[in-house]
Amino acid sequence: MSHSEKNEILAGFPLFSGLEEDHLNTLARIAIPKRIAKKAVLFREGDEAKGFFLLLKGRIKLSKVSSTGKEQILHFVQKGQSFAEAALYMNRSYPATAQALDESELFFIPREALSEAMSSDPGLAMNLIAHLARYLQLLTRKVEELSLMDATARLAQHLLGNMEPATGLVRLSAGKGQTASSLGMAVETFSRTLTRFKDEGLVKEASPGVLQVLDAEKLKNFSA
Repeated sequence: MSHSEKNEILAGFPLFSGLEEDHLNTLARIAIPKRIAKKAVLFREGDEAKGFFLLLKGRIKLSKVSSTGKEQILHFVQKGQSFAEAALYMNRSYPATAQALDESELFFIPREALSEAMSSDPGLAMNLIAHLARYLQLLTRKVEELSLMDATARLAQHLLGNMEPATGLVRLSAGKGQTASSLGMAVETFSRTLTRFKDEGLVKEASPGVLQVLDAEKLKNFSA
């Protein structure tokens, strides 16, 4: 991959939005391309945080495992998103496990090299801080959803938040089981709630793994 191709890819990530060309050049020099096979683990909770990642292709699942062995899915990383940045500023260990759901391609940004770049580039540092603030807001909303909303409201909000505006389609790219886990509910509860939405004419199965929202306005009544 050429240096200019790296620059173009990096410029497309929200984390680096607004950076000038020379800043992108610095990042392109330290970005290391990586590939990971489907179902392979990129890092485990507690591993030393040697850097963070930018997802170029595929999907990554971030999760934690409780003392009882139950998996709690924190986030599904999609193409064009970055992850594991917070570990650079915490205890230097990854707070979750990252596993590839598909064969994936990434850029790895080493912690030490990034620290040197940030020391000489205040603009880069400010972009990272802004991104981490947005990510904190995302996690705060997730905590609120899991603690304050019932299963019906959680699923309704998930469908509304992930549907394509033009078509109403919602792709359950991680499957019903992992989607249920990410919403903090059992698969049985997920299926029962989804059946209720279907019976009331709010959604339908468009194809395997794809739902279609038929009445977004009525679905909003369940998401409050």
